[in-house]
Amino acid sequence: MGILSSLFGKKSSKDNPKANVKNPVNAVQKKETTPTSISYHLRGKPDANGLYPSELVMLSVAEKYKTTETNYPKYLTNNYEIPNPLKMLKDLKARGFVREGSPIETLSMLKLQELKTIASQLNIKGKAKREDIIAQLAKEDEKAVSEIVSERAWKLTNAGEAAIKANPYIQYFLEGHNYNVSEVGVTIWTVNEDYVENPNRLYRDIIFRQLNEQMNNAHLEFMAKKPLDSISTYKYCQCYRMMGLFIEEEGKSYINAADCYFQYIYKNINIHAGLQLINAYKLKMTIKDTKSIGELYNRFYDDIKLYPAQRVELQRLIDELGISGEEVRESLITSFKRADDTGIMTVNEAADFVLLELTGDTDKSKDLATKIAKNVLKTVR
Repeated sequence: MGILSSLFGKKSSKDNPKANVKNPVNAVQKKETTPTSISYHLRGKPDANGLYPSELVMLSVAEKYKTTETNYPKYLTNNYEIPNPLKMLKDLKARGFVREGSPIETLSMLKLQELKTIASQLNIKGKAKREDIIAQLAKEDEKAVSEIVSERAWKLTNAGEAAIKANPYIQYFLEGHNYNVSEVGVTIWTVNEDYVENPNRLYRDIIFRQLNEQMNNAHLEFMAKKPLDSISTYKYCQCYRMMGLFIEEEGKSYINAADCYFQYIYKNINIHAGLQLINAYKLKMTIKDTKSIGELYNRFYDDIKLYPAQRVELQRLIDELGISGEEVRESLITSFKRADDTGIMTVNEAADFVLLELTGDTDKSKDLATKIAKNVLKTVR
């Protein structure tokens, strides 16, 4: 019995696939730090060095900036709660995690024209490429270069490099991904708490486990709420999408990745969009609004159609599996059956709908969705 059936007393269950993960570097030993007058209200738990997630983020991006920089990107404040990056860098310097770079170390941050000017002042000629100019300047007397190069770059100390290496989950959140686990409640802060408590645990294991927890929590939320909450059904389905793309990123288990993603598609049809359709229909029947029923069918299709990003993700997973034609339909049906949900569409109908969407035959897929929705609503009381 599936989730629709479980609304009337029986709950469904599912075993979740497990991602293959890599070993993180162990946390470095705790050391004494120098107290400073700078204080912050820092979120999360400090690591063995007394560093909080925000400070580790600032360490990770420190070498992108000069010591005189005052205009930092807003994402540092908005995403990682760093209201004053420069103050934090000065604090990290006082504690021995960053230092001011030498004139030579700062050259890579200068613009090409600035490098050419410096080279000219040192009588270096015939160098046009950036790398060649920097290489030549690096051979010059550092004192002579320092008299011309007044700016300095932030550089990590050995302690700073070790701190970043000991907290690999920080870099994960700074990297670009095809998905964003923070959207479903798995954040740098939640992973930090688990990782500090278990520094030898694989950080990707922590992320996957938290995705699974968020999925289970969302399931409990929408099962408990009457009327059903579209936010929790959306989150529930999105967790499957995140898990699929997360496993795909590992590059080791495309079968499990595709299975999660296929179930995301199926659950989005039957649980998120399907339950919202039924609830909306019941509401209209309660207030005797029969004139706008047609709007529900259009909304249902808009909720389940494959948008460009979904089409790209789904097709990529299909390509990674190396399947085509009827094999795709069979794989979808097999995965849909494992989802153990019943609802608006049967596994065969959902597979046909997805294939029509993938091939771009959206007129037929919309007609199919509308026909199925009409038939289902006839049975709703």
